[in-house]
Amino acid sequence: MLRRTLKIFASTFVLAMTALTLQASAFVLPAHQQVTISVGEGEADVVATAVSILESDLMRVLNAPMETSEHNAQILIATQNKANQRLLSRTGIDLSWLNNQTQAFVMATTAEGQLLIAGSDALGTAYGVIELTRLLGVSPWEWWADVVPAVKNELRLANGFSSYQSPDIRYRGICLSDMDWGLKVWANSTYEPGTPYYIGPKTTTRILELMLRLRLNLFWPPATEPLNAFFITDEFRSLADSYGVVVGHDSAHPLPAPLLQPLMSEDDGFGYIRHFPTEEEFQRNEGNGLFYHLSYSGSPHDYLWLATASPFLMFQQLSEAYYHGTLRLWMVDVGDIKPCEYQISLFSDMAWDIKAVEGTHVARHIEEFIAQNVARDIARLSSIYLKEHYQLSFQCKPEHLACTRVGEPADGFNNWDAVRDLPWSEKRIRHRLKRYDQMQRMVKWIADSVRRTHPSRYNAFFQLVEYPMLVTAAQNNKYLLAQLARHGKAYTGNDNVQSTWRQSDEAHNRVQSLTMHYNSLGGGKWQGIISSNPRSLTVFQPVPHKQSSMPMITDHPTIAVFYGASYNAASFSGEGVLDPVLGLGASIRAMPVPKMLNVTYKFAHNFAKAQEVEVEIHMLPTHAIEAQQRFTLSFDGSAPQTFTYDTEVGSEQWKQNVLRNYAVVIARLPITKSNGEHQLTLTALDDGVVVDEVFVRKNVSTPKEN
Repeated sequence: MLRRTLKIFASTFVLAMTALTLQASAFVLPAHQQVTISVGEGEADVVATAVSILESDLMRVLNAPMETSEHNAQILIATQNKANQRLLSRTGIDLSWLNNQTQAFVMATTAEGQLLIAGSDALGTAYGVIELTRLLGVSPWEWWADVVPAVKNELRLANGFSSYQSPDIRYRGICLSDMDWGLKVWANSTYEPGTPYYIGPKTTTRILELMLRLRLNLFWPPATEPLNAFFITDEFRSLADSYGVVVGHDSAHPLPAPLLQPLMSEDDGFGYIRHFPTEEEFQRNEGNGLFYHLSYSGSPHDYLWLATASPFLMFQQLSEAYYHGTLRLWMVDVGDIKPCEYQISLFSDMAWDIKAVEGTHVARHIEEFIAQNVARDIARLSSIYLKEHYQLSFQCKPEHLACTRVGEPADGFNNWDAVRDLPWSEKRIRHRLKRYDQMQRMVKWIADSVRRTHPSRYNAFFQLVEYPMLVTAAQNNKYLLAQLARHGKAYTGNDNVQSTWRQSDEAHNRVQSLTMHYNSLGGGKWQGIISSNPRSLTVFQPVPHKQSSMPMITDHPTIAVFYGASYNAASFSGEGVLDPVLGLGASIRAMPVPKMLNVTYKFAHNFAKAQEVEVEIHMLPTHAIEAQQRFTLSFDGSAPQTFTYDTEVGSEQWKQNVLRNYAVVIARLPITKSNGEHQLTLTALDDGVVVDEVFVRKNVSTPKEN
């Protein structure tokens, strides 16, 4: 059902349009010189807003004041309509590409050395103006993450420069939620104290400007807003209109006129989309929509503190949604906005141009985000450790390290508020601690480099890289060291149990001090924006110093271990058909296996007299794209056995799956030959099957957690 030809890029046409301007002069804006622009007739308020943003950015980057004049304009800004027909025709630029498009723009240099920004509609024109601010080097996060624009001597666009852009998703938006520990506190106490509103007009204006810079055009205020919310005033709707933003409601309520109501699906709160359009739903005139979470409050446990939603899972799931026909509306729950800056950028970039993100790959996208918002010379190394941060957090989010749950009453067997062991062996715990130790050392080294060479960008680096990584490392140290101490084990040979407990307590204190530093940045600009204790849950408290009477889990021996994409030991059906999302899953080599295709893992072993082999497969806990999620396993050519791992959202099995980010399938397969090379073949019977890790063992009666 994959519709990978849904959007046909008119690359030949764009190349032809580019060729028309190859003889044009270069476009140059020198620093310290006035910039003259011409704006079309009767332009909408959103165009005026974008021009105002451009004016501010020109001053900060080039120290170049801007004036509006119809004569000798260097920049021509106009929407393709009847009133501007004569102005646009004089440029000599073929704008037929804009016909029948929405929110599209063309930016191109003319033969006279001017720069034309033309939109198919007012919003397209505004996005074209915002694109020029991006070319100036101004980040969409310039205010929200303190990304100080770099001063330049000039802006130069090459001869024949042109850019043709339009959105893949028509409505692209954000929803605020669960703000009582961040955005609301900060807005009411720091940014606009004394406002009579829950979230006031000053904060709202900053949100709307961010949305325009990110090319987002749909805003859903929180569903739980009180009656004194600025979001429900006429003034707010007028303000939103001036930023090109449509105001809607939460996912449970209809959109306002004149929008058509698309069929909305959503993820399960943990990034796994629950429903994809059927063939019938795909044909609906109203289209299809998606609601996706970057922040979540509820069972089995919140993640409101840090932005650890895997970019690689986001990419895989949003791509599935796109190619299965969810094209009209994408909405993302961003919590308090901070600290979800990167994930919001990835979401908005995919909603605008999914092919561009596919072409760069997520790992490169992360690197470019750091290069643009901090500095290019530290981007590669920073991105390496950010990917490590996302992988480790995918295995267990920092909010889930206490193995507690929320929204579930205590019963005779479980006290869900009590800290308990992670189901990990001592070996796995020590290996994870070692990885975090290395991460902390490198991040501190990079931070020192940024302070020396890019001091104006250090606050941005702390917010976007240093804080999330160091505070997550501290939270892991807090719980993993406590688990060792609980079982009478010291961290290193130089430690004892008591000093290991002390280091756990120190890690808890480090979380508090790092958070206090974040809130003090910029002279207290962000005071209250980050809480180290949202909802006052157990996981955010110091770990009680209690001894355990239970033994730690031990790893069961394996014969062979494979990642989904273990290229050195696997073969795949169809040349170039299977393509892993590098960085996806606990293994970072998870492999989506399309329907009726297969992957075969090979290994050598002598089973002696054994009759069966045990195979434990960790699948991403995705939801069925069609009716089910099934696959078959065959060992050394034996008759395939069929397995399924469907779960109901809210079930105990689903809760276990989303907390550890994998579903477990245990198979016992007959051994048809005892010695030599063996082959394990997995064939997907349905779309949406994603293999993360495969463990082959001798058959045992009670498999243990890996």
